[in-house]
Formats: sequence, structure tokens, C-alpha cells
Amino acid sequence: MAILTTDTVLERSAFSTEQLAPFEIWEIPYNEATIKFFQPLVLVPTWMPDDPDEPSENEYLQIIRSDINIDVWAETRDELLEVVLSEICFVWEHIVLQEDSELDAESKRIKRKHLAIAELVDG
Repeated sequence: MAILTTDTVLERSAFSTEQLAPFEIWEIPYNEATIKFFQPLVLVPTWMPDDPDEPSENEYLQIIRSDINIDVWAETRDELLEVVLSEICFVWEHIVLQEDSELDAESKRIKRKHLAIAELVDG
């Protein structure tokens, strides 16, 4: 397994430092409400090549945050942000806003983690 430093990633990938810059998310519109984070949710894109040892035309940006059940990828930074916001809303709809009695242990853990970092605010 190759160990990739930031310099190696930038050297081998088509992505720039700006494309790999962290996202800071303070709030996300959700239906008629807003998911508001108590502190900015910082998500750091990483480079995801098909094969880190071989040049490839298929490269992606990805964000993985298993603690909040986020594992997304996209070809561009704009697409990545769109996908991650959509995934967070999906987690809120299908896990966070559900009754505990409807959730398994892992889903309850994810729900608690989200509620520890954000709240749903009306209108």
C-alpha cells in the first residue's frame, strides 16, 4: 500500500491545493427548516485515484467521515459539495429525525453524533 503525502498527491493528481481545501459548513437548508451546526462542520476532500501507483484519467475527490456516516465522491469540488450536502440531508431524514425505537444500535450512534454537532431550526 502506498503512503501518499500531500505533496505526492498534488504531484500525481490533477487536483490543485484549492480543490483539496477543506469545506466549512455552518448550515444546510432542509425542507422548510435548516440544519445548523454549533461549530463549522469541517470536511476535508482527499484524492481518490483508481490506482495510486499508476497514472489514470479516472480521479475523484472524496470525503469520508464514518463518525457521521458520510462517504461520498465526485469528479469536481462543486459536485462533491453538492453530494455531501445531499448525503447529510439524507442522514437527517432517514436516521436523525426518526424515533429511536425505529433505529438499530449503529443508527442510534449516528443520530447521537449528529445531534451533538447540529440542530434542526424551523424556517
